[in-house]
Amino acid sequence: MANLVTLTVPPLNGGGREGAFTRVQRWLALAADNILGPTEAQAQRVDVIRRAIVAGTIIAILPIQQMQIPGWPAVMGACVVALSYDVLLAWLVFAKKRYFMANVLGLSLDALILMGASFYVFREMGAAGATSSIWLVFLIYIVIGGFTLAPLGSLAYTAIWTSWFALATLMYFSAGTLYYDDLPIRLIFMALIGLVSLGMANELQKKRTKLEQQNRQTMGMLATLVEARDTDAGAHLHSIQEFSIALARRLGFSEKDAREIAYASMMHDVGKANVPDSVLKKPGKLTAEERRIMRDHTAWGDQLLSENDDFELARVVARSHHEHWDGSGYPDGLSGPDIPLVARIVAVADIYDALISKRPYKEAWTQLEAIREIERIAGSDLDPQIAGAFIALWHDGTIKRIEDSPPDIEHQQAA
Repeated sequence: MANLVTLTVPPLNGGGREGAFTRVQRWLALAADNILGPTEAQAQRVDVIRRAIVAGTIIAILPIQQMQIPGWPAVMGACVVALSYDVLLAWLVFAKKRYFMANVLGLSLDALILMGASFYVFREMGAAGATSSIWLVFLIYIVIGGFTLAPLGSLAYTAIWTSWFALATLMYFSAGTLYYDDLPIRLIFMALIGLVSLGMANELQKKRTKLEQQNRQTMGMLATLVEARDTDAGAHLHSIQEFSIALARRLGFSEKDAREIAYASMMHDVGKANVPDSVLKKPGKLTAEERRIMRDHTAWGDQLLSENDDFELARVVARSHHEHWDGSGYPDGLSGPDIPLVARIVAVADIYDALISKRPYKEAWTQLEAIREIERIAGSDLDPQIAGAFIALWHDGTIKRIEDSPPDIEHQQAA
């Protein structure tokens, strides 16, 4: 999955029909999800460390082997290059939290550098008539694919590395040599390892799916408990989810990512668990101190969710959904695209639902009044492009359909 915290909004087309850019973006997101699998923070951290250990180990072993592998300079050079770009990947993962970018970049650079080096080594081995167990390196990367990729990606990864090994063998070894004659049995061995790798990838995906379901149940229960103190929890959370998922779809997100945003939206006010009832349910105007306490719910939500990486998207929403496009919001005074995209999406959904809902301090507004208010604060409080997308949803009847007959996200997903 793409890093939803750092994405930017794609250009929107006019009218209610998707533009070519949006369709291509959705297709690419779906393809990435089916091939790469979920881009998890912990998995990317492990991958950075693993790459450094493997490259460092090979560099240390080559002198011990007295450089006996033909073409060893290419192996040494590839490992040095791998260590170099691993520094960049570590920066993306640990500092910038660009997990999806790091995943794609790491796989691409590994393929380019390591496959190129292996081809050179095979050429040198063939010219020298040498044999080596270096072909076992291919098995290592086939197995790694099973741990890091989705089942479809694992299958493709096995096919690519196996084909590469076969091509190099046929190009640089003649009939009658050990490498050439043993090629069929080695390909069978690689295919079997690939099947094991595919099985591991499938089991990991099942475990991820189960964990995601458990996390969503936890988020739902926690959000319901908190919202019940402040609103009609069921209706409010349902509306926020549905408005957010419809808006994310309109902005071009894949179905899976749109649902992730919808689930994260449930946690936007989880920090209100720390707000006293005397402030939360006060029917009149809040004092300056009470407003400060109320505003602190964003930081409290951040703290509550920060200990679990699985709640990263929800944490960002909880902290930043009251930031304003012009920088006048809180708690960090972020402005424009510096505000995380998911928070900008949920902010529009939250404001609209708050306007049309009755609160202790206000009566419910009409839909038209709420839409006019969204139009008024677009560009000041709200991202104007996202506000425009929401208004388009209102004009094409999507918002009214949600309010009249709110669909069940979980039921839709099961269907």
